[in-house]
Amino acid sequence: MSLFHGKIRLIHRIVEVAQPEKIIIFGSAARGESSRNSDVDVLVIKSGANRLDLTGKIYLNLHGVGAAVDVVVVTPEDVDRYGDNSALIIYPALKEGRVVYAA
Repeated sequence: MSLFHGKIRLIHRIVEVAQPEKIIIFGSAARGESSRNSDVDVLVIKSGANRLDLTGKIYLNLHGVGAAVDVVVVTPEDVDRYGDNSALIIYPALKEGRVVYAA
């Protein structure tokens, strides 16, 4: 399976379980520098999310997807409040990331 098709499958699996407002791919995958050994960094934005619970559900649904994935779940309020804080992971995700899904 190609990297492109693997990412599409990953996005569909996240949408299936999370129904997010937005999914942003960031890190090496967003910069076009990823390889077969790279992980995929994903920011999932979901209103009213219990971050811990939803993150667990996403990881369970990604089982067998064939890629290492790092998922960060945030609410739109988190983005508004912390999006400009360069010390937090939300910042690079918003600045360099690519929106791959928007509801």
